[in-house]
Amino acid sequence: MTSTPHQPSRARAHLALARLSNSPTVVSNALAGAALAGALSAARAPTALGALVILSAAMVLFYTAGMYLNDLFDLEHDRRERPERPLPAGAVSRREALTATVLLFAAGTFLLSLLGAAPLASGLVLLALIVLYDAWHKTNPLSPLLMAATRAMVYVTAFLALRPTVPPDGMVARMVLWALLLGLYIVGLTTIAKTETRTLTGYWPAALLFLPILFAAPLLPWTLLWLPLAFALWLAYSLSFVYAPARQVGRATAQLIAGVSLLDALVLGLFGTLGGVWAALVAFGATLALQRYIRGT
Repeated sequence: MTSTPHQPSRARAHLALARLSNSPTVVSNALAGAALAGALSAARAPTALGALVILSAAMVLFYTAGMYLNDLFDLEHDRRERPERPLPAGAVSRREALTATVLLFAAGTFLLSLLGAAPLASGLVLLALIVLYDAWHKTNPLSPLLMAATRAMVYVTAFLALRPTVPPDGMVARMVLWALLLGLYIVGLTTIAKTETRTLTGYWPAALLFLPILFAAPLLPWTLLWLPLAFALWLAYSLSFVYAPARQVGRATAQLIAGVSLLDALVLGLFGTLGGVWAALVAFGATLALQRYIRGT
């Protein structure tokens, strides 16, 4: 059977709607959440692997559904401002996008149900936050907080799916701390992204991006001190496109999204394994590589 000339562009349209290029950062989020739950230790990793795969798949399905839903809610805006997007361009129909959204959310919810009541409940909270953000982010001044909450809930959901029956002292607190730090990073990122058509005043969004480094650097073994240094250099490079006279906010935003996996690498360096650190770095590289072909913003 031969493919029609329309099939490649149609497939690419779906990949653009799904923003597939950013999906590796969701996988590294799940891996970092597993590390916060102690699931990557030598004693627990063999038995936790299956749950981690299911959890990662569920989170990617939720993320992808959220991307489809975002474009559905933004259709009228995109008709005016971004007519090249798949929905206003007619490459994908509204019905098709809505069907994909429902199926992706349903599949993700089913996978979470296999992991128990707590991760399922957390996943449903995440689903509600995704829908709320997509429905109300254009005119909502608190939308960066909603976006931050969706990413932080990946840590929470992973932790609940993979935590031990009786978490040791301090385990829940460290999960809350790093979910908060991830959330603050996303607040900074989202705030910067919203300044593509207006001037960014102040440096507080950039400062939020560096907070995870301040918490991680004093606690990392000396053999991993290159991690916060590499992360700081990446942030500085990305921000140079924001604060320079010739601003390229879209490019900076895509690079900062990839940087989420570098944040995850810090978490994995603190609470996971060297293999986990390298997996997060692979996710970082994969995101950048995919962004060359599929826009991440």
